[in-house]
Amino acid sequence: MDIKSNLLALEESAQRISDGLEAVRIMVIGLEGAGSKYTGAFHAIWHYLSDADGEFQKQLAACLDAV
Repeated sequence: MDIKSNLLALEESAQRISDGLEAVRIMVIGLEGAGSKYTGAFHAIWHYLSDADGEFQKQLAACLDAV
């Protein structure tokens, strides 16, 4: 497999991670609406992972553009 094929496969995996993050975001919204004491903790996790995902997506795009 060449590097472009590997990067495209990585892009598919990254999309699944992004989809999972959206599920966590929906949980945060639901917990907030329910007045749960765990809302802040889930929000912190979502925010941290969302930032990391954004940076990963940016770097992956740069790699794909380079090949």
